[in-house]
Amino acid sequence: MKNLLLCVIILLLNIITQAQTTQVEIIDLAVNPGIRADMQSDTTDLIVLFKINNVNLATKAYYYFGTVQDAGDVLSVTGNIIEQSGTYYLQVNGVQKEILGYTATVFIKLSGQQNAGFNYLTVFVEDNNGLITDKLYFHK
Repeated sequence: MKNLLLCVIILLLNIITQAQTTQVEIIDLAVNPGIRADMQSDTTDLIVLFKINNVNLATKAYYYFGTVQDAGDVLSVTGNIIEQSGTYYLQVNGVQKEILGYTATVFIKLSGQQNAGFNYLTVFVEDNNGLITDKLYFHK
């Protein structure tokens, strides 16, 4: 009887854990310096890319520039993932970029002080149920 009760508890915990896991996955974070025609002195444009699956379930992308992992103490940027006529876009700071294949790309402008101040970039995505993906990290 105790074994049956233990099995039921383990099964319920497994179901609860699975129910709180998003089906959206992100991988392969890449951060590159960008060159744009409208560059201002003392600013840096970063091109941030990651791959995403199940983009149809995603709603927001979060970019935390911080002195440590998971902190946005230098700069926090939130992007919206939107769908228009079957095509998905990542919109950040009013700029909308198509998510091509599985790759989401964004340009983020940092001041000289922000660029010097961050050590880590933490990226994660929120799905339509409010659940978040695993976090990706870039260490400068």
